[in-house]
Amino acid sequence: MTFRDDSSIDNSSASAGGGGGGMGRGMVIGGGGIGTVVIGLIIYFLTGSTGGVPQQPSQQGAAQGASAGQEQVNRDIAACRTGADANKNTTCRIVATSNSLDKVWATLVRGYKKPSALKIMPTDAAAINTGCGVAGADTGPFYCPADNVAVFQLDFMDRVIKKMGGSNAAFSQEYIVAHEWGHHIQTLLGDISKAQQGSGSQGGSVRVELQADCYAGVWASKADKGDGAMLKPLTQDDINGAIQSAQAIGDDTIQRNAGRNVNPESFSHGTSAQRVKWFSQGYKTGDPQQCNTFTGTI
Repeated sequence: MTFRDDSSIDNSSASAGGGGGGMGRGMVIGGGGIGTVVIGLIIYFLTGSTGGVPQQPSQQGAAQGASAGQEQVNRDIAACRTGADANKNTTCRIVATSNSLDKVWATLVRGYKKPSALKIMPTDAAAINTGCGVAGADTGPFYCPADNVAVFQLDFMDRVIKKMGGSNAAFSQEYIVAHEWGHHIQTLLGDISKAQQGSGSQGGSVRVELQADCYAGVWASKADKGDGAMLKPLTQDDINGAIQSAQAIGDDTIQRNAGRNVNPESFSHGTSAQRVKWFSQGYKTGDPQQCNTFTGTI
């Protein structure tokens, strides 16, 4: 129960996600892939080719009307009013976390602007269309810089992350939201394009993802402090849950769990140890300036 019961939730930017549509252009950042999509960074930088994720025929029909799941998510969003709601409902927890992130980052980034939209995909949604293209439900949580939209799947938050060896405890879910917000900060600061610089274990993709982990830690260090704090004081158990999830979604751990040899040249998000290191760096220092993953060895 991480949120203060009496904290207020602004749900105006949130809505249910789902449906297909035309292809966008740009990149999907931070997809926590499920099934055949291994966690990775999928980049198509305004090349005129298809957007971040190939559109499959089964996804094309997903745009026809709102599903029952989408309608329920929209009802849940409309009912999100207080921190007490966030403590009981995953949808409200995602929305409340986005509010807390906006509050914290507005104090750290001059001229901060929140993402244009927060999309929450129900379990029956096959795909979602953003400015980066059509992403299947198995893409996992992601951020699209082309239209500044953050996308989260309820199934990933409630079940999949636990199946991967992570934690679906409240703060662990909030860490996942905070990581994607880290990509928004990178977009605002002009750093997101550094994902193109090199590949493999020391490449730009890994460095961008580890910085997003560090930014998540910075948020965590401040989200429970001050008069306007939305979170209750975080406990070590809260932090341990986030660390458990960071470990579970390291490239090396994912490859081992899939029965594959660890191949550093295929890394896109960093090892489990690196993800924990950079989240902890942000949490311990509370200083975004200490999140420079773009110089030196990471």
